[in-house]
Amino acid sequence: MKLHRILIAVLVFTIMLSACTSTKLADIFDEDSVIERAKGIVELVNAYDFEAVNAQLRDDLQDQLTAGQLKDALEGKLVNAGAFVDYQSSAAVGQKSKSTGEDYATVVLVGEYEKGTIVFTITMDANLEIVGLYAK
Repeated sequence: MKLHRILIAVLVFTIMLSACTSTKLADIFDEDSVIERAKGIVELVNAYDFEAVNAQLRDDLQDQLTAGQLKDALEGKLVNAGAFVDYQSSAAVGQKSKSTGEDYATVVLVGEYEKGTIVFTITMDANLEIVGLYAK
């Protein structure tokens, strides 16, 4: 049931972002800064510190995606992948909401682990607060 709620939350966020246009990063973002910010989130995930990850979410999302839900969604992936090795690649793109005009930065990090890879997609707002986190 919890996984069902998480999937619904991810679906809603994905639909919201589909109403955005993908472009280069807006001038308010620095590519190196957003990539480093995203890597910091992945470090917290790799440390299984889901409370700290939840604390990095934008305030209006913290109740919608709890630390317990993050744990349920991510812990199995981490256990199956083994220990973190390094990043295979990283990329940052900009998005602008068509409905609100708000700019977002989305970072894709491909993490190499002992037994496989995990692709993290992390979206942040102009204040570098996390508004989206997806791992596959």
